[in-house]
Amino acid sequence: AWNLQGLQGAMIQMLNHGINVVGMFFIADILIRRMNTREMSQMGGIAKPAPILAITFLIVLLGTVALPLTNGFVGEFLLLMAVYNHNIWLAAVSGLTIIFGAVYMLRMYQKVMFGPVNSSTSIFKDLDGTEKSVLLVISALVILIGVYPQPILHISEAAVINLLDQVNQKILVK
Repeated sequence: AWNLQGLQGAMIQMLNHGINVVGMFFIADILIRRMNTREMSQMGGIAKPAPILAITFLIVLLGTVALPLTNGFVGEFLLLMAVYNHNIWLAAVSGLTIIFGAVYMLRMYQKVMFGPVNSSTSIFKDLDGTEKSVLLVISALVILIGVYPQPILHISEAAVINLLDQVNQKILVK
């Protein structure tokens, strides 16, 4: 929806999506390199030998599925409210896609972190120093933006108001 709420939600969602995608791809790379496979069916029980990976993975995943108090919730909520104000049925469909995405992501997490252990996962090593640093910063951003989004909302509000003013002026001139 072309309004303050919708555009601000889109801007915040772009920022949060960037944070969450970096985290998810970083975690996927760690899993693929250490397990030497891309098959989730060959992963399982990783949470026990790698608790820090499991916790940071869960935080990033919860941000990705837009759980309240995570960064993903702020943008998703603003976008859904803007769509709801425009068309209730479109908002309902959007809400369902969010739910389906969350179910998929949480099932994937459950299989990889808590699924049946095999010989590869039993010797899985937890995060090294660099990996911890990267994932702790990403996890902190997921939580910080989710709990205290006001600075980003303030910055994006000014940019969106400026954009709406410029577009409205162009429309009035024509």
